[in-house]
Amino acid sequence: MDPNTVVVLLSFNHISVGTLLLLIAHRRSDAAGLHGFGYGAIIFGLACLMRLGMSLGVVAPLGLVSDVGKIIATLCFINGVQGFAGAKPLSMRSCYLAVLAYVAIATAANAAWSTSGRLAVSNLAVGLGFGALAIQYGRHAHSQIVALRGPMRVLAVTIAVLAAATAMRGVSMLWMAPETLFAGPWAQAYYLYSTVVTMLMGPIILWTVFVRLNDRLNALATHDPLTQVLNRRGLQEATQRHFSGRPPTPLVLMLVDVDHFKRINDTHGHSTGDLLLQNVAQTLKAQVRGGDVVARWGGEEFLICCQGTDPDWAAGLAERLRQTVATTRYVGPGGILLSCTVSVGVSNAFANLADWDAAERVADAALYRAKHAGRNRVVMGAGSDGDRLVSVAA
Repeated sequence: MDPNTVVVLLSFNHISVGTLLLLIAHRRSDAAGLHGFGYGAIIFGLACLMRLGMSLGVVAPLGLVSDVGKIIATLCFINGVQGFAGAKPLSMRSCYLAVLAYVAIATAANAAWSTSGRLAVSNLAVGLGFGALAIQYGRHAHSQIVALRGPMRVLAVTIAVLAAATAMRGVSMLWMAPETLFAGPWAQAYYLYSTVVTMLMGPIILWTVFVRLNDRLNALATHDPLTQVLNRRGLQEATQRHFSGRPPTPLVLMLVDVDHFKRINDTHGHSTGDLLLQNVAQTLKAQVRGGDVVARWGGEEFLICCQGTDPDWAAGLAERLRQTVATTRYVGPGGILLSCTVSVGVSNAFANLADWDAAERVADAALYRAKHAGRNRVVMGAGSDGDRLVSVAA
């Protein structure tokens, strides 16, 4: 296929992908870097078309505009990765300064060494930009969900190789005639690899975006929107996965109720009560082990599924949860300090999913006793010797 035809197809591929990403971003309240990816792809595609126009005899000054377009596109891609990973993007001021600095250096190089100087600066700048983009992909890959790590690392490696090749090409232009870098086996290898990377970038970016969207949809279906812990559906799926293992580890249920929550709402307002629930949920999550599960059971109640069979260990964990919540101060609206206590009911251990309902009733009965015995305490559910009071706050 004719090289110019390839450039046209790849350019329109970038523009199409960028337009699709912007349409997706327009439909979302949390764009998560999609604007950066979208604008970057469109600008990069247009810049490539400008470069093609120059090769076909269109106005030569478009060369600088095309080079600036590639720099802007690279900055947009970097901001896209930053937004996608939840990191702070480059400021507009930094982007403006980078573009102005490039224009000044490229203009000076063009005046001193003609086209060779401008092309050398262009390739060096694009190479550095691609290098920064590769670093961002590699740096943020490990913090993403497992399904996204592989594609992001593939992009990091392929873009890093392209960055090194582009920068070396720019250095070579300082002592070689530009024509030698646009023809011959090395030039063909460079353009072939650039084409492969360009073809990979669009689909991989779209793939990572759709994986992220799918993950967000799953999270909405299985997590409580206020506290971000599991909801009942998410808890059901988690326990079903747990008991599908062979052999499954026994579980203990802990029902945790925020004491006098209605009084908190009536005194400080429902928004403050919601904030308190969010903080209590995060406190509970921070205290349990990695294999344990915290879910919002309803209202101001949380249910914790803990792995283990030792009743003394379960009693110790429940007491630690109670003490941690009671001694933690949360900052509310206007800087007010909020505090609360919790009552905890603990079930006996069970090793079959069929025993879930019975264990939940035991934990609920133990919680009922803890609340009616004065709150801010832990009660172990009925065993061979009946309910056992673990703690009474001073």
